[in-house]
Amino acid sequence: MTLDSILSINKRNLDVISVFNPRKHFPLVDDKIRTKDILNKAGVPYPETIAVVKNFFEIENVFKIISKKESFVVKPARGRAGGGILLVEKDEDGSWKTPSGREIGKDDMKTHFGDILFGVYSFGRMDDSVLIEKKVNPDDFMLNIYKRGIPDIRIITFKGKPVMAMLRVPTDRSDGKANLHQGAIGVSIDMETGMTGSSVMSGKRIEIHPDSGVKISGLKIPFWKEILTIAESSSMEVPLEYIGVDIVLDRKLGPLVLELNARPGLQIQVVNKQGLLPLLEGV
Repeated sequence: MTLDSILSINKRNLDVISVFNPRKHFPLVDDKIRTKDILNKAGVPYPETIAVVKNFFEIENVFKIISKKESFVVKPARGRAGGGILLVEKDEDGSWKTPSGREIGKDDMKTHFGDILFGVYSFGRMDDSVLIEKKVNPDDFMLNIYKRGIPDIRIITFKGKPVMAMLRVPTDRSDGKANLHQGAIGVSIDMETGMTGSSVMSGKRIEIHPDSGVKISGLKIPFWKEILTIAESSSMEVPLEYIGVDIVLDRKLGPLVLELNARPGLQIQVVNKQGLLPLLEGV
């Protein structure tokens, strides 16, 4: 990877996002609820919505719904950088816990809902909504790497064409979340074959998962061609040309789109040892 091939944050913002992603269309992907509406109309698969909380008066009714669920995921509808996402499962005693084993009581959950509603995790710190989704049941391929949390696949598309991808694998440190800034692992993926390559965690190259001890390179991503097709069709549903598409693999449902991102991060270049600039110029 040469310096002149790297897409820097300034170049991304000035020469790519400002040119190809009109700001007026950001709300279509910044709000996960609006994104789901778009994907639904296009017939693109995504995780099932359990409930949406728009104000404090709705919290008690939502608790009646989620109290009957064995697992679910809590998200800010307009969250950024993975902040505010909570993966919850019931243990044998009926208590809510995160993948790392941290217990979440009802008061803790109410506080978390309140933080989301007040915009603690949202773009611009604006008031937000709580999105509660059915927890993805990871594909066996993902479980063989790490059994806690939900790995996902980030694909960068430009003008509807997938140009770069990585597998993001949670760790104990990331508490089950596939966010690199919170301690997840980024794994390069060959665009043609779907084979995994080098891995990066917290800026350092690694070869095995630090918690499971599993070697991450040389693995074939299942449904790879279908994943690329879904990424392409998803990106074409919004009037933005530089998009990050996040996809999870469910054991029964296959590839599902988690969200779209109008400002995808640039660490994917470090993970893949390849700059984005030549790929964008070639589209």
